Amino acid sequence: AKAIYNQIHGTFTKKSFIEDIAEVSQTRGLVHLQEQLLSDVLKTKVKISSAEMGRSMIWERLYGKRVLVVLDDVKKYDPLDLWEISPWFGEGSVMIITTRDEDLPRLHHADSVFEINLMNSNESLELLSWHAFREAKPKEQYQFFAKKVASY
Repeated sequence: AKAIYNQIHGTFTKKSFIEDIAEVSQTRGLVHLQEQLLSDVLKTKVKISSAEMGRSMIWERLYGKRVLVVLDDVKKYDPLDLWEISPWFGEGSVMIITTRDEDLPRLHHADSVFEINLMNSNESLELLSWHAFREAKPKEQYQFFAKKVASY
């Protein structure tokens, strides 16, 4: 999702990428997610006092607008109800949702579903290395720990 976002985000003036949405929604709640979405898209800090106010602000500020929204790691319950509000977005909008719940896209009649295979241990190590060390393989002194982290 991040790779696709990075490729196409330049064509959108209104965009938001919310990582680990399941964890964030459990620890910080719906209002925080709404604030993050609106703050990202509007490029200014937004404070919301209630979930209903947030829903109303999303409608007021994003109705008919062309937006790019990525929600990473959504569980069964989507706390932003974006399945419901995505029709508010304008033509050309893109919403990408990553989930491990195979039934979720079917329940909400997603336009497209792409199934991704899990990475093998070498691919996991390379991904970790690019993020942690900015190179394809960890240096020799980090090899042992990097393999442990990647396998975890």
